[in-house]
Amino acid sequence: MKPYNIKTFNGKRYVFCLIRKKYYLLTKEELVRQKIIYYLIKNRGYKVHEIYVEFNSTFYNIKYRIDILVLKKKRPFIIVECKSPEVKISSKYFDQIMKYYLRFKTQYLVLTNGMKNIIFKFENNNGIEFLKKIPKLT
Repeated sequence: MKPYNIKTFNGKRYVFCLIRKKYYLLTKEELVRQKIIYYLIKNRGYKVHEIYVEFNSTFYNIKYRIDILVLKKKRPFIIVECKSPEVKISSKYFDQIMKYYLRFKTQYLVLTNGMKNIIFKFENNNGIEFLKKIPKLT
């Protein structure tokens, strides 16, 4: 599997998304998103059909667009929030991903800017455990 398929159209660069099956403008955030998608598939064993990109959802009449939602056995399992590399991961983005967690109750949350990854797992009544890597599909 080729990591990224990048093409230039009308002077602008686009990257092919394996999940959405079309080209998207190659922004810094989109490149981070594509790197995570590739990593999930190639290094962690997730399948293309288990990954949703820019997943739209509504919770308490508020619309959200989740960067990446990964399912396991057809249930929400991982939420990934991607930022551009120059964006510092802060409590603002932790609050954002926690809103998604309240809606989907995933086991894992990932905040990334491509340079820094914060990966955490929710333990049933034991709080949050921080991890070094996104779990492999088992």
